[in-house]
Amino acid sequence: MGKAFADMLPYTIGLIVSPFPVVAVIALLISAGGRVKALLFEATWLIMSWAVLIAFIALLGSAGATGHDRPAWLAWLALIIGVLLLAMTIAGISRAARRREDAAPQVPRWLAAMDTLSPPKIIGVAALLIIANPVNLASLAGGAVTAAHEPLRFGPQLILAAVFVVIGSIGVLTPYAAALSAGGEQRLQRMRDLLVRHNGALTLLLLLVFALLFLGKGLRGLLG
Repeated sequence: MGKAFADMLPYTIGLIVSPFPVVAVIALLISAGGRVKALLFEATWLIMSWAVLIAFIALLGSAGATGHDRPAWLAWLALIIGVLLLAMTIAGISRAARRREDAAPQVPRWLAAMDTLSPPKIIGVAALLIIANPVNLASLAGGAVTAAHEPLRFGPQLILAAVFVVIGSIGVLTPYAAALSAGGEQRLQRMRDLLVRHNGALTLLLLLVFALLFLGKGLRGLLG
């Protein structure tokens, strides 16, 4: 299990650094009753990430992708995901190049309304940021593909997925710790502004990193 986790570890980067979930937690924390709302978001994030990762691993196992002798289709799948992520990166860079340099970063409407969301909607946003965000989904998919390489029993797989998700959620959990310290609200506001300002660049960088990881994994599977 140790080797499987070591191989999965690079894929936690996407979950750790992905900016919008962190900004969402910060927006909740600086709102009325923010700590309870943020805890609800973070609990949903942890449980949903873990469930999606387990589902991916189980799906790969049922398709015969578990074990050291990987089927050729798994390498092709990794290659296709890598090409798609690379295409998304190139498209994002092209959009950024057309945008005016002095244009202010656009804050999504759902993010601006985070402080007014009801608990069910907070749960929905947390779940949506996992399954609809290509960076987070790529992180979980990469972790699942790597975990499938090791023929582990279901119990160790649950533990492995839980450790992966907890480490990957450091970024989402950090604002809550910052809120408990002195001057936490001002610090959170600065973090929010910084992440919103550089969200596009961070997302493109992460997409590029994961594109290269998946392309490398696919090419190694086909050529090795």
